[in-house]
Amino acid sequence: MITNAESDLPEVLETDVCIAGGGPAGIVLALELARMGHAVVLAEGGGSDQPGSGQSLYEGEVSGPRSYPLAGSRLRWLGGTTNHWGGWVRPLDPVDFQDKSWFPMPAWPFRSTELEPWYARSNEWCEVPDSDYGVASTGVGDSGSVMALDPETGFKNALFRFSPPTRFGQRYQDALEREENIDCRVNLNLVELEQGEDRVRAAVARTFNGGQCRIRASHFVLATGGLENARILLNQGPVPGNQSGLVGGCFMDHFGFSPGYLMAVGGLDYQRFTHRGADLMPVVVPTGDHVMSRERSNACFTFSEADPDSYLPNEYLANPGIATGTGPDVKRFSATMINEPAPWPESRVVLGDDRDSMGQRRLQIDWHLPASDFKRAIGLAGDFSRAVGQAGAGRFKWVGQQPPDDDHVPGLGYHHMGTTRMSADAAYGVVDPDCRVWDRDNLYMAGSSVFPTAGFANPTLTILALCCRLADHLDERISGGGQ
Repeated sequence: MITNAESDLPEVLETDVCIAGGGPAGIVLALELARMGHAVVLAEGGGSDQPGSGQSLYEGEVSGPRSYPLAGSRLRWLGGTTNHWGGWVRPLDPVDFQDKSWFPMPAWPFRSTELEPWYARSNEWCEVPDSDYGVASTGVGDSGSVMALDPETGFKNALFRFSPPTRFGQRYQDALEREENIDCRVNLNLVELEQGEDRVRAAVARTFNGGQCRIRASHFVLATGGLENARILLNQGPVPGNQSGLVGGCFMDHFGFSPGYLMAVGGLDYQRFTHRGADLMPVVVPTGDHVMSRERSNACFTFSEADPDSYLPNEYLANPGIATGTGPDVKRFSATMINEPAPWPESRVVLGDDRDSMGQRRLQIDWHLPASDFKRAIGLAGDFSRAVGQAGAGRFKWVGQQPPDDDHVPGLGYHHMGTTRMSADAAYGVVDPDCRVWDRDNLYMAGSSVFPTAGFANPTLTILALCCRLADHLDERISGGGQ
């Protein structure tokens, strides 16, 4: 059931699991647990179909040398930011789970195989009909629409798939309404965790019209997004999971970089298209071996046909040496990279002095994206330039080979990640491999805030895979009497 907390709010709510945040993570986790027979209170700070006063809670400040656009990247109502999501889905690559000695912090505490069964479930939640992300096995490129790249060159073709996109608040509103085990309260904002020595005893939540209630549960989950998860923790005293000083640290976002132009056969199609009834988009990615041997960050290359270069005569493009056997069919493509950021502890969310209407200190973000991240992207672009020449697939023309200065804001994914990072050791993170806060036995984080590294893929599919996995973990704890 879905209830407006501003018009109907008891003093106390009792449940098995309290989930704060009704975005895709909170909705999927609530429905998974409810279908396992567990009672869930789902507290969403915005309304059921619009943000109302809740959007103002997202206001904050930006400090540090590089600006970061906070406005517009988050929506506070049922369904969260999937209400303006583009629907890009792809699992993380196996190399994203490997420790990289040139990164400042360790990677995931398990291999990619750990999430494989959960990715299948998250594809279903995203309404993606197929979980095959291979180019060869799906038949993409059979007509020569992608470059022929031998993995020995260090690069290969890969795929993004697309959700319709699923607007989780709209798509699963009826399921939330019908589910007897779910008590979904909109316009209800979690503001305080009542803590014991190693557990959360209750949560305090408030409405904008002055209402307040205590939520008592055996387990608590914060699913309020990559920035707000950290802000809620930082507003508590003491701060849960901060034994390493990393609550709010290691903030990451995917960044874009346009290194230059590719001259290649004109039939290439690296744009979104429909293939066998599904929307797909090919990209070029480095192999895992290449990332590790050359000490790169992971990334993908996209290509879009561009106007001819005014400095090059048409006769130049007719040169068959540009791409093997192409002759006059050569075209010019603009190349763009989506890059993996490194997890820098100094890139962080902290609290400012201003307070919001709920009495909580507002966030302040210091986004640290150093030149070394750009240099790895530039190095990978150079590797790609050599690879396409080696494969006879085209020629690459550089545009930018220097890292931008601190005033430059690159293209962004608005993917807020890493601020309550997962780790195998409490010294390097906030949550353990089960997404449980290290020093709180019954407090969990859900969402991209737990990502220790980011890869280049949009985070939604991995967020939901982790939520399905967390649901099974909580089911085992609750059903087995774990408190």
